[in-house]
Amino acid sequence: MKTMQDVLQTLVDQDLDQYREVIDYCGTRVTADEGIPAIIGLDDLTGSWDKTYEGAKDDEELHMMMAAGALIFASLYEQKTKEELGHYPAIAPAMSAVAERFFTVDENGDEVQYREVVKDFLKK
Repeated sequence: MKTMQDVLQTLVDQDLDQYREVIDYCGTRVTADEGIPAIIGLDDLTGSWDKTYEGAKDDEELHMMMAAGALIFASLYEQKTKEELGHYPAIAPAMSAVAERFFTVDENGDEVQYREVVKDFLKK
């Protein structure tokens, strides 16, 4: 698994255009057709057992990328006006963009975007 240092090192020379493209795409998404990607982690904090929530094994490689992505997307969304954000805090659309960009991984461990997963199911 990549460490945060590994992830930050990959960001040094990274072009933010791919993040801006995801933001643009999220702004034009037709949720009635493709839904809204989400990353959900639930845990019963009231239970008396010691077992805690564990994410999907296949997604472990994405943990640090999602964390760094949330920072990048939030920073880019913070450059928008309140009206452009729909009066939401920047982290709200940023988390949707994170779920779009880092939805799952393929057999090589590469990120697969949500739109790639649902493209065959979209209404024509």
